[in-house]
Amino acid sequence: MVDYALKLLACGFVCVPLSPGGRHLDLSTMGFSPLHLQTREKKLKELCFTSIAFQLSQNPPSAETVKKWFTGFDGNIGIICGYQNLMVLDFDKPAVYQAWQKKHRALIAATPVAKSPRGFHVYLKTAIPTVSSSLHFGFRRAGHVKALGGYVLSSPSRLKDGSTYQWLPAQSPFDVTPQTVESLQSLSLLPVSPLKAFHDRVLGKGQFEPD
Repeated sequence: MVDYALKLLACGFVCVPLSPGGRHLDLSTMGFSPLHLQTREKKLKELCFTSIAFQLSQNPPSAETVKKWFTGFDGNIGIICGYQNLMVLDFDKPAVYQAWQKKHRALIAATPVAKSPRGFHVYLKTAIPTVSSSLHFGFRRAGHVKALGGYVLSSPSRLKDGSTYQWLPAQSPFDVTPQTVESLQSLSLLPVSPLKAFHDRVLGKGQFEPD
C-alpha cells in the first residue's frame, strides 16, 4: 500500500487513508482529532471531511507524510480531488453513465476510469477550480462531482460487503493522464438540476462581486 500510494503521488494524485471497509477519512491515522465521533453530528462530520480534503488539495502532503500514513495501514485508500484541478465524475447510475459516455467515447478512452460498486469514476481535470456537487445529465441525477472539498475511494479499496473499486484495463493513472476539459457544462453535465440552474441564473445567484 505504501508503494502504491507513493507511486500515485508521483503521478500527481494525493492519497489519503480511509477506514477499513469504509469510505470515511481515517482522521486518527492522519493525525487529526475525530471530533465528530464525540457529538455524532452529521454536519460536524461533513465539516471535518470537507475542510481536510480542501486543505490537502491546496497544501498536499509530502512523500514522507504519505509513507507514514500508509506504513502498516490495512484500511482503504482515497484520492483527494481538487488538487491540480482534479475532478472525478462519480456516476452511481450505470444507465445514465452509458447514455452519457456514448457522446464522449474518445475522451473517456483517453482518461483514467475506475469501476465502482455502483457505477463508474471518470478522472478529469478542469481549466478552472471546481467545487464538489451533485451530478446531473439532462433531467436525470447521475451521481456526484468530486472536486474541491471532496475525495473518492481508489482501487484496490474494498467495502465491508466485499464490493471493490478497480481501474478499467489500461485506464489507470499509470497508463493515462486525466484529460483537461473546459468545465462541467462543456460535457453536457450540471452540478444541479436544470430547473435549479435556470432559477439561479435568472436571479443571479451563485456569483459575487469582488470588494
